[in-house]
Amino acid sequence: MKLAVLNTFISTLATTGAARSLGKRSSGTATVNLAEPIGDAKYLASGFIYGWPDNGVDADSSIPDHFASDIKFNACRAGGAQLPAPNKGWAFGGYEGYIGRFNSTLSNYLTTRKFGGDFILLVHDLWGADGGSGNDALFPGDNGDWTEVDTFIKQLVSDIQANDMLEGLVIDIWNEPELEIFWARTWEQYLEYYVHATTLFRTELPNTLISGPSMAHSPSLDRETWRTWVEAVSGKGNIIPDIYSWHQIGGWEREPERTIPEFDTIRANYSLPDRPLDINEYAWTSEQNPANSVFFIAQCERHNARCLRANWGSGGGLHNDMANLVFSVDGTYYPNGEWYLYKYYAEMTGTRVATSISSDLLFDVFATVSDTTAKIIAGTRTVQSTYDIEVSGLNGIGLPEEGSVDVQAYRFDWNGNQADTGNPVDLGITRYEYASNTLKITVEPPSNSTAFAFEIIG
Repeated sequence: MKLAVLNTFISTLATTGAARSLGKRSSGTATVNLAEPIGDAKYLASGFIYGWPDNGVDADSSIPDHFASDIKFNACRAGGAQLPAPNKGWAFGGYEGYIGRFNSTLSNYLTTRKFGGDFILLVHDLWGADGGSGNDALFPGDNGDWTEVDTFIKQLVSDIQANDMLEGLVIDIWNEPELEIFWARTWEQYLEYYVHATTLFRTELPNTLISGPSMAHSPSLDRETWRTWVEAVSGKGNIIPDIYSWHQIGGWEREPERTIPEFDTIRANYSLPDRPLDINEYAWTSEQNPANSVFFIAQCERHNARCLRANWGSGGGLHNDMANLVFSVDGTYYPNGEWYLYKYYAEMTGTRVATSISSDLLFDVFATVSDTTAKIIAGTRTVQSTYDIEVSGLNGIGLPEEGSVDVQAYRFDWNGNQADTGNPVDLGITRYEYASNTLKITVEPPSNSTAFAFEIIG
């Protein structure tokens, strides 16, 4: 009987991750400094690409508003991709091929603006280069002729202005240009297009923000595409985008913790100005769960980058479900386990504080302080391992240098994007002893998709 009780106790600790590990070796430590503010809470990672149902030329009304407002949704990126014929884009039918995609874009814009979000307009999708268009398709600048793309851009500008789409608008010059499925031409022709299109948009919409280069591959000092793009825009004033952008998808692209500083080095080498950053698609499909979401949220917040979730839907699925944060059954929408994590993230009000990732770059934390309460979320990048959180600066929430404190813990479960796991699991309150103004919390996830939240009250 005593052995059974002990086994149950150990099992409970492993499941909650809210108490000190019983013999499990930590794989590393992430840190939080409650006494080092880094700026107001901004919910920088609460955007996504596509995800809104089309509703003619009106805002969507099918997904209940609270699913967006509860997560403080603040940005969308879309352009009418993957619609059925005849809506295949300008390159496949001129205005008739384009207008259906523009109407989808307008509907998504209005839905985004309903929540006060910025809308990043995908020029390449309106053109029709939304993946696999092939070498036979028309691309901007073919045979040195820019007439068709100029006509297209001027039509797009006219439609933007006619539909009052300027507020909160960002123009994304071209998506993933180094991938042949989106740009089936030479790299030199893309660089010519980038300069040409940017110049025209600056002339036609002088007060509208432009983002780029929206590369599929994250910045690296040894990537020729990044080096040549930087060389193409360096020293050219208005050709430099207002917002730098790229994707952060898959472990092979490393993580923002390394790629953002590397971009800063590239930028400095070519004297490019310091400007806002969009990680405008993040997380491979297997990385969309509570644990991985915390991993990306933490780095977006630490480096002040606005980040938009990738969307792995196709066809009609691309235009729905808030990029797999919600799902529908017989027309009724429900949240999945990841949505609850974003909802908690949206409730982390107050001031962001300094954090650091674990040395193996697989465990990260994000934290805020509001008055005398600290909130911390923690998650791994697709590993199930024990990690520690070292929380220093406890005097930042009014605690003494040493003593004991109660910590409330919650667990965010995941059972796929078509399952409502319910509110985060309340793991109760654990009393921690601490010294030297520093507290250690050990996290033992029961799966590689589980995230945790901890609340410390001074």
